[in-house]
Amino acid sequence: MQVSAIMTRKLTMVDPDMSLSALKSIFNQSKFQHVPVIDAGRRLVGIVSVKDYFKALAPVMDSASEKTLDIFVTSRKIKHVMSSPVISVPEDYPVVKAAALLLKHNIGCLPVTDQDNVAIGIVSWKDIMRVVVLQAARKSRLAYGAAQEEE
Repeated sequence: MQVSAIMTRKLTMVDPDMSLSALKSIFNQSKFQHVPVIDAGRRLVGIVSVKDYFKALAPVMDSASEKTLDIFVTSRKIKHVMSSPVISVPEDYPVVKAAALLLKHNIGCLPVTDQDNVAIGIVSWKDIMRVVVLQAARKSRLAYGAAQEEE
């Protein structure tokens, strides 16, 4: 199975010069934990996660006033907190190999890009686990059915 079969194609993407305030709004309005960062040509330049967002806030969270925190998230840019370069895969990449990359690099998702490095999807560990669970359930039902036929 290839990642194209399980990836999310409807992407929310951000510009590296957007503020952390804008990123917070995106995370609050979506179910995503990771957002691809793209340039003007939609080419992948980074990825930013909820974890990256909170890691950026950590140094000022306890000691800053609410006003100072607002100024910080408004002035700080995504390019300051995103991960780059990004580990990405093509859409014909095998799911098993994608899972191995997630484990090897201790990351939660892989952006999927075309031959021009344009972001076309994203595959997360949850997408992969969904496949594993569905396949295990299917095998379990098949095994149960075979046992029923033998009786």
